[in-house]
This record gives sequence, C-alpha cells and structure tokens, in this order.
Amino acid sequence: MKVFIVTDLEGVSGCVAGGYGKSAGPLMQEYLSLMMGEINAAVEGCVQAGAEEIIVGEAHQIDLAKLHPEAKLSRGIPWHEAMKLRKYDVALFVGQHARTDLAGAVRAHTGSSNSIIGFWINDMPAGELAYIGGFLGSLGTPVIFLAGDTAACREAEELIKGPVVTVAVEESHNVHGALCLPPAKTHGMITEGVKKAFKVKDKIKPITFKGPVTFKIEFKYSKIADDFCVVPGVKRVNARTISYTAETYEKAYMVGVAVLGLVLVRYDS
Repeated sequence: MKVFIVTDLEGVSGCVAGGYGKSAGPLMQEYLSLMMGEINAAVEGCVQAGAEEIIVGEAHQIDLAKLHPEAKLSRGIPWHEAMKLRKYDVALFVGQHARTDLAGAVRAHTGSSNSIIGFWINDMPAGELAYIGGFLGSLGTPVIFLAGDTAACREAEELIKGPVVTVAVEESHNVHGALCLPPAKTHGMITEGVKKAFKVKDKIKPITFKGPVTFKIEFKYSKIADDFCVVPGVKRVNARTISYTAETYEKAYMVGVAVLGLVLVRYDS
C-alpha cells in the first residue's frame, strides 16, 4: 500500500502566530519542530497499518534528519508531480488549516493569507484540502485522514464523502488563538487516528469535481488580477477576481495553482 502525506504548518497544534504578511519570528523554529512531531506520528500510524511506501510532501521546511526512517521526503518536486510519482492507494493531510474567509479558524487561508481573500471551485468556496484533494481525486486517490484545528476538521467532514477520520489537535477560537493540545497528547491521537482511517479506507470516496471545472480567485488588490489576466484563458470577473475553466480537473488545477504559485512568489515573498 502506497501513501502520500500532504503536510502543512498552520494546522499544527500551537502554531497560531504569523500569516497575513507577518512572520512567526522567533517562534518559527518551535513551530517547525511541532510540525515534525505530528508528521512523524502520522507516518508511524501508516507503518503500524502496514503501508509499504510512505511519501511526505514538503510545504514548510522539514528536517530530513528527524523524519521518520520509514518515510521518504518529496523535496523540490511540485505537488502535482509528486502526487503522480506513484499510484497512491490513500492520502493523508497533517497540519491542515481551514479555507480562507472562515471565522473562528486558526490562520485560515487558501494558498496565500496575504494576497488571496476568496477561492472557489465550481462556485463552491474551497481551501487547500479541496484543491489538493481534488487533484488526488482526479487520480483516483481518496483522502482518508486529516489532522488540524477544529475548523479544518469540520471542513473535511463536510467535503469528503464517507467516514473520513479527523483529529482535532487544537480547538480554534480566532485567527491567532486556539486551545492547543501538547505533543504528548496529539502524537498518540494522530497515530491512532491514522490506523483507524486505514480500517475504513474502502468506504471513503475520492474528492471529485464534475467537469468542466472552474477555478475562481479573488485577490486582495486589483493589480494582482491585472498581472494574471495575461495568462491565456484567464477571464476577468471583476476588478479583483479572475476565473479559469477547463474540461478536466487536472487542466484547471494546473492553471489555478500556477496562479497561486506566482502570487506567493511575487507578492508574498
């Protein structure tokens, strides 16, 4: 059984500072350490469930020397390429935050907390779980597990069809506030949650979107929309919003995520 683990930082218990153009500052090293612990706890769950290959995708800097020895790190490989390296049986999300524009959610954003204020797939408000999980779904891979704040867990339970297993590592209160569980508690919860997810994996459906697929993105400033209207096929919805439609999810994802990537590099670096 082959597993792909999507990782992030903002849904890890205790990682509440930063975002919206602001750095977490001296707390970042602590945050990365907390993230490593939750990633390794998920890998351990996969090992105990009998996974034969576990590939971890890197969104924030992973300490390779501290990564669980049974995992492989996908570093420097774009997400869409990493997700096509193997025929994965299942996917897991660790450290996941909720989508942009949700109240009572820790560091909620989609792609960029500084430049993007709205994101939709086929007119459905969407987050990173939806657009990454949708790409996995287009390849036939279901998302069976998510660890993150309570808002992210609710998002997964509403989006994914079937008994997806979620582990709330912190109770979200506001964008920079949560009741956070310590690693001594969360690591065991995550490992056991992953093992439980493997037992019900065959009952969980991949995240799919019926074609044609339209990605719509609302930016904070109209200048950003100006720049991306030069991408072939991108349409202007209004001053700050663009859209792109393709017959398949994969094609829509490629343009939609290319836009997100350019935003992060050009406006958020």
